[in-house]
Amino acid sequence: MEVFPDPAALAQAAAAFIKGAARRAVEERGRFSLALAGGSTPLETYRLLGQDPAFPWAETQLFWGDERCVPADHPESNRGAALKALGPPATLPRDNLHPIRGQLSPQEAARDYEWRLKGFFADQGRPAFDLVLLGLGPDGHVASLFPGSPALAENEAWVIPVATPVSMEPQVPRVSLSLWAINQARRVLLLVSGAAKAPAVRRLMAEEDTELTAFRVRPREEMLLYLDRAAAGD
Repeated sequence: MEVFPDPAALAQAAAAFIKGAARRAVEERGRFSLALAGGSTPLETYRLLGQDPAFPWAETQLFWGDERCVPADHPESNRGAALKALGPPATLPRDNLHPIRGQLSPQEAARDYEWRLKGFFADQGRPAFDLVLLGLGPDGHVASLFPGSPALAENEAWVIPVATPVSMEPQVPRVSLSLWAINQARRVLLLVSGAAKAPAVRRLMAEEDTELTAFRVRPREEMLLYLDRAAAGD
């Protein structure tokens, strides 16, 4: 866990970590597979990465951890927001983008994305992302995996359709990597910003609430938690 003084410092540290992970992956395996997080917290990190001419975009394969079932040009689209923040860079080949097709129904989008992931990771036989970025909701959810959801028990599907809780906005269906799929990643970087997240962070770090989805994230090699001061609270 690392705590940074403000959201800008958090974004700079996250961008530096992602760049380092990308370089190591390219040196070791010839490519870098990165699953992007939705929400507003990582957008400044994406802007910094998109402006970095030394980032190995040609060898980077971009995926998404979850998506709202809306068209790509919709204001609530994770795909649209991330690509707008990234630029995207001119050196990122279009074929290196692997978005969830939010314009489909949740069930169709989940089946389509799982099929494409299984093709990409055929040699590994599992969704072996080099790095998965996640945000944290005030209720402790990550991706679109909400506490108490039956979807958390899924241990075979790579991608699942998700019903949005009535308390959650926007009220649109979602598609998400399963918790099992997230835990197949080499590393997970959890980015948390803002005082509204401090109660969930406190519960997570005290290990007092094992129902928090974030508590159940267990990647194969390394889990990192980057917080700004407001999210760290006390």
